[in-house]
Amino acid sequence: VGGWYDQVGLYVNVFGHNNVNSLFVHILDMTEVGPGFSVQAFKNCPLDAVLKVLREEAASSMTVSVSKPIMPMRPSRSRVSSVGGKHFFFAGTDGATSLKAEIIGRIPVLKDASSFREARRLLVEELGGAGTLREELIRAGFVNEDTNQLTTGNNPFNIFAKCAAGALQQPNMAAEQLLLGKFKDEFMICSNRPENDEHWDSEDPEWVGKASMSRCHRFLTSKDLHFQWFNALLFGLVEQDEWGGVSKVTALAQIEKMKAAALKYATAVEGWSDKVGIFFHVFGHNTVNSLHLHILDMKALGPTFWKYEYKNLSIDAVIKVLKEEIDHEQGAEGRLQRLELAACQAAMVASEAASFMGKSSSLQPSKWQGGGSGEVVQLNVGGEPVSIAKETLQIAPKGSLLREMFNDRWDGHQHQFDAEGRVFLNFPPRAFKIIADHLRMLHLTPNTALLNPPRVPWELQDEVLELSWHLGVHPLIDGPQWGRGESRGLPPKPRPPSRFCGRRRPPPPPRLRKPAEQPSEFTNVSIDVR
Repeated sequence: VGGWYDQVGLYVNVFGHNNVNSLFVHILDMTEVGPGFSVQAFKNCPLDAVLKVLREEAASSMTVSVSKPIMPMRPSRSRVSSVGGKHFFFAGTDGATSLKAEIIGRIPVLKDASSFREARRLLVEELGGAGTLREELIRAGFVNEDTNQLTTGNNPFNIFAKCAAGALQQPNMAAEQLLLGKFKDEFMICSNRPENDEHWDSEDPEWVGKASMSRCHRFLTSKDLHFQWFNALLFGLVEQDEWGGVSKVTALAQIEKMKAAALKYATAVEGWSDKVGIFFHVFGHNTVNSLHLHILDMKALGPTFWKYEYKNLSIDAVIKVLKEEIDHEQGAEGRLQRLELAACQAAMVASEAASFMGKSSSLQPSKWQGGGSGEVVQLNVGGEPVSIAKETLQIAPKGSLLREMFNDRWDGHQHQFDAEGRVFLNFPPRAFKIIADHLRMLHLTPNTALLNPPRVPWELQDEVLELSWHLGVHPLIDGPQWGRGESRGLPPKPRPPSRFCGRRRPPPPPRLRKPAEQPSEFTNVSIDVR
């Protein structure tokens, strides 16, 4: 090309110091370099240096024995290679060069069970599993390679790990820690910065995304610093033999316990409403690489909540996905283990919540007492009265929580009673009534006839499924069941009109934008903003 001198410089910028993720060589006339060359001198690598290193590596590779076994090929969709027992991550979606960036690129919205399910599938099937994530955390300094524990130093500064290890004491939090009760030795309550709490309702761009998500916003973290608990994405996926991980059943129990601890804190602390949201931010969309569960007062949400609505994943969605995985992997045996676990966990959650929301009293025979099968049990279910025959409750499967709570051998937590002497159950009333009505119909239907599953409104389907699982009665509502009543020579059951499809799921409601004013009521402990 005309106008150049014969002193030419050839340079490359190595990845990490590059600005564009495609190959380019800088060609410079070295007799007239400008200030930009001096500013960028620290990353201008001469092309001759690249050639030199490649020649050295080529010469070194010639000494490798030809008998070295060939590494098996991975599926073409995989973005991970394995050499010498180590996992190495290659470029992914839109130039992603880390597992974290790949998850963001592939799952930009991660706030419900379906997206969480996909994130775990992606990690296990395409991104190398827990091993790849562990190595990424080790390279970034968040995990000690020898102990598999989260690091608690200052570089990197991992705030919740430092709090859990006692390396950092947050002011004025000792009293709140005691509100966890028996959970205080296993979990820790943490707070946001005071200025972030102060600006929770600010719409100033400087604070939106940095301020607390609610007027009352706390974090719950685990004192167990093993890397398997650093984020919900890894729960139950870390191999026990290699890195000391726990099974998915054990992980599910820990999540249930964490939920119970969060609810106990929220019901004990002053100034909070009874509408509580509990959320995780899944790895990729998280900002801190140690476990932190967001506990929010849902009656006083700020702009930051709506900014992060796309990644606020309810703890109930995490629980749901783990239950599905356990069922899929272990079949009937896994479901039995889960039912046993559910009975213990449901009793614990109900006991902890009721200890603050209900008052104990002596057993009142006028409302319920053990004994014969003809009694009518008077219940207070989530604030709504329910009357049901004890004989109907005994239709529940043997060993189920619902059946055991009302038999004479019940040795679980003490029943709570309201001011009217009714047994108090801290369950969602609408879901419980659907289950109770189905038990009534089973009791009424002759044992020679089949009863179809209950028709559950679309918006209550998840709630009914979860409660039936906790109560141990989900086999009774999953499909048609033979009646439990006596055969009375009834005529054949009429069929529904052909134009009606009772089990068809209605279309989902239209997606809502951020409301101008915050909702006045939230009917669930955790919400799914659509």
